[in-house]
Amino acid sequence: MGKMNIAIHGRNFGSSFSGMLIQLFELLKQHDMDVYVNEKFYGFMVEKTMFRPEVKGLYSDRLPDDVKFDFMLSIGGDGTFLESATFVGSSGIPMLGINTGRLGFLAYVNSQNIIKAIEQLENHEYTIEKRMLLEVSAETPFYGDINFCLNDFSILKKSRLSMIKIKVSADDNYINTYWSDGLIVSTPTGSTAYSLSCGGPIITSQSDVMLITPIANHNLTVRPLVISADSEIKISVDSNEGSVLASLDYKSYPIKNLKQITIRKANFYINFVNLFKNTYFCTLREKLMWGVDLRN
Repeated sequence: MGKMNIAIHGRNFGSSFSGMLIQLFELLKQHDMDVYVNEKFYGFMVEKTMFRPEVKGLYSDRLPDDVKFDFMLSIGGDGTFLESATFVGSSGIPMLGINTGRLGFLAYVNSQNIIKAIEQLENHEYTIEKRMLLEVSAETPFYGDINFCLNDFSILKKSRLSMIKIKVSADDNYINTYWSDGLIVSTPTGSTAYSLSCGGPIITSQSDVMLITPIANHNLTVRPLVISADSEIKISVDSNEGSVLASLDYKSYPIKNLKQITIRKANFYINFVNLFKNTYFCTLREKLMWGVDLRN
């Protein structure tokens, strides 16, 4: 079997993680893995730690086309993982999130587990979860090259002064017109992100559904709605200001009122590396403090 090729992406990290990062690169070298690092992250790392690891290559806007990658390591939090997913796209490269701070749903490997994690990757001791994405299209494409999201697509008003009117249908069946501060269409993975803070339900990551969650809806009887992932959602947006913010995961775009935005399940998945049993529910309990109850 040939050498493993590992892609690494990150944004920044606190001083407390510096030693761990150096150890990670030493580990990859010991395991004779070829490492390709995002050049911005590499520059940040060298400046922060004064450590210049040997790498096989650097990349900027996209992963090198001529390398077959075995894994993508995302170093940071859940936001960094979403950014890393844009490099992976439809390539199917399995992704592992290493957390540099607080525990995340996507970046769940912490400092104590890094050594074991790299050994498990080398020995193929892991499972792959297929995480669905949303694909967004519009009559006026506002999203550039990347029209998919792993967590959510959202529409938000730009100022506090007015509500926006968002008409929603699924498979050409009219659902509702939401008068609200905005609307989130989320994947099961995204159900524990922005949607959750707006009162949406938690949906386990392997469910084949999409979630529509209004933000500060003006009618209190309106509730989040779970629909089949095979549905095609169409929304039209109307605001007095004439424009709103549209977001795909962490990327936001100011857009004019649009008569039709279509959201559907993407035709590819993100391959999420799961190293430990029951990771999802452990994270739920830890992050949301479930079970912090004297009776347990």
